[in-house]
Amino acid sequence: MTATLSSGARRRCARHQNERVNASKVTRTTRTLPNVLLLTVALVAACAPTGTAASGVTSSVVPPDPSNATFKIERDTVALVNGRAEREAAPGSATKVTTTLADLRASGDVDGDGRPDTVVVLIYQPGSSGTFSYLAVLLNATGGVTTAPAVLLGDRIKISGVKLDGRTIVVDVLDRTAGQPFSESPSVASTKRFVVDRGALIAR
Repeated sequence: MTATLSSGARRRCARHQNERVNASKVTRTTRTLPNVLLLTVALVAACAPTGTAASGVTSSVVPPDPSNATFKIERDTVALVNGRAEREAAPGSATKVTTTLADLRASGDVDGDGRPDTVVVLIYQPGSSGTFSYLAVLLNATGGVTTAPAVLLGDRIKISGVKLDGRTIVVDVLDRTAGQPFSESPSVASTKRFVVDRGALIAR
C-alpha cells in the first residue's frame, strides 16, 4: 500500500530538506574559510616591503650606478662620465690617461649591511703600453655611496666573468704564463676571489 502525504506534511518535508541543504552549504563554507584566510595572509606577506637589513635599515631597491661614479685607482682619483674618464698624463702632454668601465659587473650585498652593492671592472690605460684591469666596488652605505679602492687584476689580461658567491667576489681571468710575451693572447685560466673587509677589497 502506498501512503499519501497530506499537503501539510509535504511542506514540512520540503522545509526540512531545505534546512539540510543550507546546513551543507554552511559546512562547506566553514571548511573553506581557513584556506581563504591562509591565502589572504600569503598575499599580504608577498606584498610587504622586502630587503630589510638585520640592523633594521631598509635596503635600497637599486644598486649604485657606476657609470658616473668616482673611483680610486692607485694614487689616481677617477671620475667617470658615462662610463669613461680621460685626462692629460702631464700638463700640456698629448698622452692621455683613460679609464673605461667594462661591461662585466655584479650586484649584491658584499659587506653584510643588507644593502645591494655594485662590483665592476675598470680598464685603466696610463698612457704607456699597459692596459691594466682593476676590480672596484661601490658600497651602498646608509649615509651614501662609498668606493673601495680598486685592486689590480693584471696587465693585458682578459676578464671572462664576474659573479658573487655569497659575499665573496669571484673573478674569472685569462692570463699568461711567467715569461710569456704580451703579444700572445692570454689563455691560462685562473680564478681570483675577494671579500670586502672594513671598506677594503681583500684577496682570499
